[in-house]
Order: sequence, then structure tokens, then C-alpha cells
Amino acid sequence: MRWHSGLQSLNRAVGAESRDAVAAGVVTVSTADVRRLWIRQLCKPSAPSPSRGQQLGLIGAYGISFTAFNGIRPGIGGSRLGLASLPVLRAARQRLAGLPDKNVAVTGSGAHLVSLTGAAQEKLDALCASGSFAERLLRDSHPVPIPQTHSYEVPSIDAGSIAAASPPLTVKDIHLKLGVDKAGTPASVKIVAGFVNQRRPHRLRNTILVGVCPSHKHDYDAVSSMLGEHLDQVSELVREGVVVGGVRRAVRLLMSGDYEALCTVHRRKGPNATMPCLMCYCTRAPSRTHAALYGIYWTMQDTEAPAPAHAHSSAHLLSMAARADGPANDQSQVALRSIARPPLFWVDPHQMVAITLHILIGITLQLLRIAIELVISCRGRPVGSASSFELAETLRRVIRVRPASYHGVVFIGRDCHAIAQRSDVICRALLSLVAESDHVAYKRLWVLWRGISRTMNRADEVHASEARGFRANAQLFVRHLKCSFPWVNISPKLHILMYHAPDFLDLFGSIDLYGEQSIEAWHGFFTQNAAKYAAETEVRACANFVRAMAVAREANDANLSTDARTPAAEGARTAKKAGDGRRRENKGGPVECESTREKAIQDGRNWAQNVFEESDRTVEVFFNRLAAGVDR
Repeated sequence: MRWHSGLQSLNRAVGAESRDAVAAGVVTVSTADVRRLWIRQLCKPSAPSPSRGQQLGLIGAYGISFTAFNGIRPGIGGSRLGLASLPVLRAARQRLAGLPDKNVAVTGSGAHLVSLTGAAQEKLDALCASGSFAERLLRDSHPVPIPQTHSYEVPSIDAGSIAAASPPLTVKDIHLKLGVDKAGTPASVKIVAGFVNQRRPHRLRNTILVGVCPSHKHDYDAVSSMLGEHLDQVSELVREGVVVGGVRRAVRLLMSGDYEALCTVHRRKGPNATMPCLMCYCTRAPSRTHAALYGIYWTMQDTEAPAPAHAHSSAHLLSMAARADGPANDQSQVALRSIARPPLFWVDPHQMVAITLHILIGITLQLLRIAIELVISCRGRPVGSASSFELAETLRRVIRVRPASYHGVVFIGRDCHAIAQRSDVICRALLSLVAESDHVAYKRLWVLWRGISRTMNRADEVHASEARGFRANAQLFVRHLKCSFPWVNISPKLHILMYHAPDFLDLFGSIDLYGEQSIEAWHGFFTQNAAKYAAETEVRACANFVRAMAVAREANDANLSTDARTPAAEGARTAKKAGDGRRRENKGGPVECESTREKAIQDGRNWAQNVFEESDRTVEVFFNRLAAGVDR
């Protein structure tokens, strides 16, 4: 067998004619000669070796130290495979760090890229050169993609920035997503930019880490100082546009992040404000104090309305910001409408991204809480308390998910999808505890939510027919929720899901492509790798991290583009045989030590206690309001 493999290597190395000569005995070849040819063939690179910059990018993108790379390098071929030595890599790193689009400055607010415009143009040039640039056409009301037939023309100075950030639908554009969020350990605010005009726009090395700012608070002044480093460059990008393939394109700016971050950037008073929505002027709930506002704008609790009565407009935002700095006698809620200060960015309300990941996490938690609220309302507090702990154990043992302590003690995104797929387990546990009508209504919620979350969180363009179904199901879900479980309060996330997420999907063709997953991924990556970039101060450690990630952009998908593998037919790799090891029932339970199991159980109990207390408080308030004759 070894000799046969050697002949195959010889055939590939010297050709069929030489092979035939060896077989005929005209030429003799020793085993050592064959072995040398075999090793030479194995060591021969099948593709051009990555450049020094790309090697640096891969080292930074995967968090490999130079010491580890130097230890691995000789064992995998070293210079024979084109792998650079440490002195060469250090020189290349110093050269790249001096480029304007990779230079990093340390200020009082944190570590920032010096040239966001340069980094953006570098990324677009790489996409264009590799043929990876993807058009993202907006859709009309049908919805049908609208061809982009006109080049972008730089507007006059008097035209304003909002018109530039929201160009006509027929103008050639690129979609720039700018995200701001605070999380991670150590706590810091990340500023992330990314172009949606590419495959896998959420992948870390396909985005641009603009800044990392150590921070333990998320207020307007702090975020204003952090974003202030880049406001002029963002305005320049939006106004001047960018050149892609020799054609000037407009920059369509979209803001992403969690709800609190978006409220901070747009200087809204937050999700508990009288008018909390970023896309329309609906009030949160009816109140005597703001009865005049309710009569004009309605509330989020009016789920039978076909659409919000008054959507935000760009011109209105400008006038509201001017009033926010106006005289003290013009500071009423009617005048300001929950805008406290001038927004940091002017973005068309139609380009406000629906917060898909946070909607997924928030509504999944709410559906789990409704199960406990049902048990409390039907069987009382003691049974409800026991059911909450049983629910936590069911989630851990059967669905195999557990709340993440680093994520606010809630379930992360993929766990939320797993819960939706196995929701029948939760519904069966309620069968003997609640009335049959309540059980049917609750089960229907999960059926609707399973389809809604699948469409909402798909990072790909959605067909027009599926988009129409998404709108219908989202409205049906929220209305069914409010009608069947009257104690539920329609939150801003449910309001966005019902009205604004379908509008965004119809216009852009996808929601998740523009979502906040990339900035959440940066939080996790920073937490895992922060120790590798330690320095004497926290801000210098952040600067080391931003520098390394700027170099890591050399290894983005556009620079390392290869021929994509043809996808398999749908269902070709699905496990069909009963004994297939990929099937869940054949995998067995997760292997974990006793200490890890005990911690998971304790975390589940803490989560169950918090859910029970919140559910009990909600049910108690609802019945007290009913007894007092107060209409929800």
C-alpha cells in the first residue's frame, strides 16, 4: 500500500511517462527517492501563500501570539509554505500600523481609529478587487427591487446631512451600518462600522472596529465624547459618498445597537419614556397626564390599529432638536416629544434598524414568563413558584439551555432558537396546570413565534411572499398575545416587531443583515482576548486591541477570497437514519463534572426565582387594577 501511494505521488510529481518507464524497468527508483518526492508533494502549497499582511491578520483575528506562531511554524512547513519569520512579521506589523487607515489614537474617551474614512475606502477597494461586492437594492411597496440607475452627486452645503444619508432609491449606494453598545469584561463601549454589501457582514473580520472606550456608564455625555471623535468623518462619508469601481456611490447610514444605546445616540429619554419609540410618536400607555397626546398619537397598547398614526420624519426631528435647545417655556412634552437633547446623528427614521437580537431575547423571556403567570393566575402562588423551578430544570435537562450569567442572566440567541424549536416540551408541562383554552392560546403563541423568529433572524435576503407572511404573522402574534393574556403590556420591542420590523423588511429585504449581532460578537471576542493585550492602563490596553484588530482586517474575506464551494442540495446532509450519531436522541446528555452541574442548577434556580417574582408582581398588579375598575 505504501509503495502504491508512492507511485501515485511520483505520477503527480514527474508525469505519466516517467511512471511507465519505472514500471517497465527502464528506470530504477529507490524507496528513498519516492519518499522524498512524496514529502515534496505534501509540502507543496496548493494555493498561493498568504502575504505577510494577511498572515498578520490571521494571527490577530484568531488571537494567536507571536510566541505560539513561532512554535507552530516549523512544524507545518515554515518558509517552504511561505510562512514569514518573526522579524519579518514584526517589520510588517510596524509598517501596517503606520498606515493612515490603521493608525490608532488614544484620547481621553478611549482608543479610536484615526481615519474611519480611510478604513472604509480600504474595505470597499478590497471588496471591489475580489469581486465580493454585493448590491443591496431597496424595494418598492409591492415589494420589488428598485434598479439603481443614477450615480451619486455630492449635494450642496445647504442641502443638509439628512438628505445625503437617505438618498433617492434609484441612486447607487452602499449601506454603512454604525453600531454603538456597552458590554464586555472589562466594561467598555464598542463603536463598530460595517458594510452590508458583502457576504457574511456580521463576521468579525468583515467589520471595522472603530473604537473601544473603557466605560462603566452609558449616558449621553460619555457617548457624545466617544462618538465626537468620529462625527466629522461620518458626516464626510455621508456627504461626499465613496468611489466603488470608479463610480461614486451614496452612503446610506443605518444605526444599530441595543435599545438603550440607540436612545442615547438619538437622545430619546429611553424605553420607559412617554414616547419611547424611535420610529413613531406612539405613547407608551394611556395616562391622565398626557391625555392630549393619547388623543393625537394613540398608544402602543392599541394593537388593532393598522399602522402608527404618526411616524417620525427627518424634518420633524430637526425641528424637535431645535426646540430641545430652545427657551425654558417651550420644554413641554407636547413640544419635545421625549427628545431631551440634540441627537448625535441625523438618521432617517426609515433607516432605524429593528433590534432583531434583543427582540429575540426579550420576547423569548416574555413567553417563558407568561407560562408562570398563567399557572399563578389559575393555581395560585405556591404552584406557580414550583412550576418556575420545574421550568428551569426542563430547560436545562431536556432542551439543554441555561441562562448566561455574563449576558444579563438571560438566554443567548442560539438558546432562544432552541427553546422555540422545542416549545412543545414547555406546553406539555402546562397541560395539567392551566385551563384548556389558555393552553391552546399559549401553544399558538409559540407556533407563531417560531416562524417569526426564523424569518427575522435570517442573515439573508427574504423573498417577497415570506415578507408578506412575516407582516401578517407579526401582527397576529401581538394581537393574539394582548387578547388572550390581557395583563401583558405591549413593550417597545413588541411594538417594533408588530409595525416597524415588517416595514424595514419590506424596504431592505432583510432585517438580520443589518442587525446588531456583529457588535455583540465584538463584546465576546474582547472579553476572551483582553488579557492578551494588557498594558499599564485600561485605555492603553484598549489601544493595543484596536491596533491588532486594525491589522487583522488584512485577513478579511475579501482579501482571502477563494472559490466558494457549491452548496449541497437542500436536505442532502440531514441525518435520516435512526442510528445516525448526529441525531439529538443518539448524542446522549452533555458530559460535565459535578461542580459544573451544581452551578448550572443553581443558576437555573436563581433565574426561576427572578422570573417567578416578576410574574407574581405582574399578575398581582393586574388583578388589583381589575378590582379597582381600571381599564388596561
